[in-house]
Amino acid sequence: MKRILFACALAACAPTTTTSRPSYSAPQPRAQTVAVRGRIPRNQMIDYIVVVQIDQQGRRQRMRVRPAADGSYAMHLPRGHRYAMAYESRGRLVGNVSFPNAGGRPSQVLSVSQNVTVNQYVDLGDTTYVGGVYMAAHDPDEFLDSDGDGVVDAQDPDDVDDDADVVAIDAGAFDGDFEDVEPEPLD
Repeated sequence: MKRILFACALAACAPTTTTSRPSYSAPQPRAQTVAVRGRIPRNQMIDYIVVVQIDQQGRRQRMRVRPAADGSYAMHLPRGHRYAMAYESRGRLVGNVSFPNAGGRPSQVLSVSQNVTVNQYVDLGDTTYVGGVYMAAHDPDEFLDSDGDGVVDAQDPDDVDDDADVVAIDAGAFDGDFEDVEPEPLD
């Protein structure tokens, strides 16, 4: 009787199905966009943040993002392009956005290389308006690693696009015909 009881208890504890081998999924592909966040200047009437994407062939695409009631904005920028930003009020551009630069010269170009790595997002911070210039609080290169070597571009002596970052975007970059692109929703 003890043997039957023991056999029944053992059978009750045994798994009823065979276990399968662990399933390892393929690595997730890197996001094809980079999230950029910031805040428009206080006490300024800004209707849209206008971002112009300039590709290597010179084609331009424009994306317009409306700021939230608190002045914050967020957008996703596709990799492999350079961007210029400006603010729009009542249908007119009121000024380009400049970015502080570790080299000391402000830049109007945000370079998002194809191989760039970003921890979470690029935080441009609170933009100020001083002397007719819109200046982001943070250098985008503090967040971007264009060559993927683990050192952010602001501190990287072998940054692959140093020269491209100091190029000024002329006012004409925001004029003319564009392919308008709808902003990609944030997660």
